[in-house]
Amino acid sequence: MAGTSVIEFNKIKICVNDQVYEPAEDTELMFEIINAEKNEKVLEVGPGTGIISVSLALKGAEVTAIDINPYASEATLCTSKINKVQINIINGDLLSPIRPFVFDVAVFNPPYLPFEEYDSWIGYSWSGGKSGAESLIKFLSEVKASRIYTLYSSLSDEDAILAELKNVGLCIKTKREKQIGLETLFGIELVKCLG
Repeated sequence: MAGTSVIEFNKIKICVNDQVYEPAEDTELMFEIINAEKNEKVLEVGPGTGIISVSLALKGAEVTAIDINPYASEATLCTSKINKVQINIINGDLLSPIRPFVFDVAVFNPPYLPFEEYDSWIGYSWSGGKSGAESLIKFLSEVKASRIYTLYSSLSDEDAILAELKNVGLCIKTKREKQIGLETLFGIELVKCLG
């Protein structure tokens, strides 16, 4: 892939290019909360460089990664190859390319900024719609998994996100925060609510 370079993040070599979101503070926050075991079936939506998918595959998880950005799908493939792990990589929008399936783990570091900037592929990685929560809400309404790991920003419509969690019967099991300037990121682990 033209323009691709290899860097290291969180002790994992990853492929990057100018059309793919590079790991940053939000990725670090995701690493703080994610847990997947050997042989668990994992879905990651929006893998970008593939760093999270690869880290879970290195633990022995069976990973499927879906990204709308074709350059991100290529980067994930490149990252999986240089780390010698097998990942099922699909180019598509959210869960639309797969049949309904219950995963052990689902991961989504969604676009969470309240922007609508879709004039380049990289714009899809941060443009969360007018509310900053549109992609996450759609994902939560469709995904089926025992544990879900995701995040949102203090700039996102938190009330809409919490309303969707209630609507689909998900509860926050773990919550971590990371302050970045005036913005706070919230990393959450979701499970089915009891009772």
